[in-house]
Amino acid sequence: MLMGSIAELFFWFFWDFLLSFVLYTTGALVLRVVSFGRIQKPLFAPGVFSSEKRLARNDFFSAYISGFFFYLVLLALAIWLK
Repeated sequence: MLMGSIAELFFWFFWDFLLSFVLYTTGALVLRVVSFGRIQKPLFAPGVFSSEKRLARNDFFSAYISGFFFYLVLLALAIWLK
């Protein structure tokens, strides 16, 4: 029971800090490149990212989804090419 709680806590810590930062940053860059600079989501340092994410939750959603789909397409392409 204790190991399960620790594993779940580690998962949420990993997701909240590392994966959300990577997905947001990738999504912001993908949106910027695909729109030829018309859509510019701000890029944050990892230390500032957590507090900024809480302030503008709805504004971050499009960058998260874009980053997620970028890695999903990248994974599908890697599977298809092998």
